[in-house]
Amino acid sequence: MDLVVFSSQIPWVNLVVAAGVLAFFPLSILFISIYLLLNGKIMLKRESKKLANMLSLIVSLAIFTMVGLFIYFFIISFNSRYAIYYIGSLLIFMYFSFVFVSFLAYATFYHFWKIRYQPDFIIVLGSGLIGGDQVPPLLGSRLDTGIEQYMKYNQEPKIIVSGGQGPDELLSEAAAMKKYIVEKGIPDEDVLAEDKSRNTMQNMQFSKSIMDSIKPDHKSIFVTNNYHVFRASIYARLAGLKKCEGVGAKTARYYLPSAFIREYIGILTMYKWWHIAVVGLIVLLVSIIP
Repeated sequence: MDLVVFSSQIPWVNLVVAAGVLAFFPLSILFISIYLLLNGKIMLKRESKKLANMLSLIVSLAIFTMVGLFIYFFIISFNSRYAIYYIGSLLIFMYFSFVFVSFLAYATFYHFWKIRYQPDFIIVLGSGLIGGDQVPPLLGSRLDTGIEQYMKYNQEPKIIVSGGQGPDELLSEAAAMKKYIVEKGIPDEDVLAEDKSRNTMQNMQFSKSIMDSIKPDHKSIFVTNNYHVFRASIYARLAGLKKCEGVGAKTARYYLPSAFIREYIGILTMYKWWHIAVVGLIVLLVSIIP
């Protein structure tokens, strides 16, 4: 109330506040664009030049393109028809941006969700091997976190390492993962191998079959990297794992932007028809504008 009275007595305060609010959005967009651009350069330097590792760079270029088109169509050379097309593209871009922010907020919230039960099993989700048989750092962080959870729960749960053998691998991910864990001092009999799965959904389904055969009324947790926890939890529910929460292993910070964008694309794919319908509606609305 005092702030309202103060601002009404000094008119320039309102102008400063309004200018700050108006400047916040373009400055935020500029900051995000530059951050993603720099992150993209780091990814190209430290990781392989695969499309999945170039996502932050691609998104930054898309944002710069949208800003450049806005300047051209509305400031340099205004054309009403092109402006309408741009507005349609902008609405689609804003829709997917809103969905991404919602996904990121929910994924962050889920990451800090506390597990309030004693699990019977700890599922560690696999990822690719290097050299055909070696555990890479990303997978190693999952396995180390799985060991930490095993110790946290007094070495009572069984650990299920889940991952099949890819065409370029000399052995299954599960075999390499089990070897890694046993060499860390975990008893061999406490590590179960699920070596048939090819994706996260199969990780959950095949691990569930193992758990059902040992203890039908089981509780479990799964371990994956922090950026992957939210989507993996959706697959856990789809696989029928009613009592299965996720634990996120740490990931190098420079890797997170592209990793979260990749997860976001995975979420979009899971619900693609809904998003296609929204995009179709926006295109329809733009097309009927005279």
